[in-house]
Amino acid sequence: MSTHGHFAWFELVTPDVGAGTAFWSEVAGLQVSHMDMGGFQYPMLGRSEHTFAGVVTPQMPGVPPHWLAYWGVDDVDARTAMVAGAGGKVVVPPADIPTVGRFSIVADPHGATVALFKSANAGMPEPAQPAIAWMELWSKDAPVAVKFYQEVLGLEAQETTMPNGKYHLLLANGKQVAGAMTSPLAAAPPMWLPYLTVDDADEALVRVRNHGGAVHSEVMAVPGIGRFGVVADRQQAVLGLLTPG
Repeated sequence: MSTHGHFAWFELVTPDVGAGTAFWSEVAGLQVSHMDMGGFQYPMLGRSEHTFAGVVTPQMPGVPPHWLAYWGVDDVDARTAMVAGAGGKVVVPPADIPTVGRFSIVADPHGATVALFKSANAGMPEPAQPAIAWMELWSKDAPVAVKFYQEVLGLEAQETTMPNGKYHLLLANGKQVAGAMTSPLAAAPPMWLPYLTVDDADEALVRVRNHGGAVHSEVMAVPGIGRFGVVADRQQAVLGLLTPG
């Protein structure tokens, strides 16, 4: 079993960094800080002095606003080399981020993207917790997508049943790290959907509307999980908001 095993970082990819940073700060109460990257200031979002996401503009044309998740791996190049054979596509080949680490961006067979990342520092980066409470893959065909992540990332899978149908739990080193399902919204593109922890999901959805965002899924409750809804900011970057309970 490899030594990798969790989502370590996130980026809000948006054409308007200022607007995206302000929206999630106002709606979810996130704190904003900046890191000097040598040639530019890198905005970061966090909570209680724990940063978990950066905000960047798309690096190539035609990329819609979205949240990009970084999965920690043992070897970026080796894992990326497995992608094509498993039915996926390499979007950005392996490259170094000076003093930070090495990464690539890949897409699964249905187009959901994820970054593969290895830190330049000794050991693995800490999980992006507790701000991001859960990760969920929305796919056109969940079993096919799950097989891809099993082959490329060495994840285990368990099938269970949820109110909306079959649900696949993804595990790394025996620990649940994400879920996967066939998309509940036919028009939604395949994507990895982070669920951001908020104190009150109902109030958070009100703030989303008041700040010009959109609500794609009203708040619903699932026993043992909590209350959650799915929203988008003014640039249409989609995010889940979850109050555990």
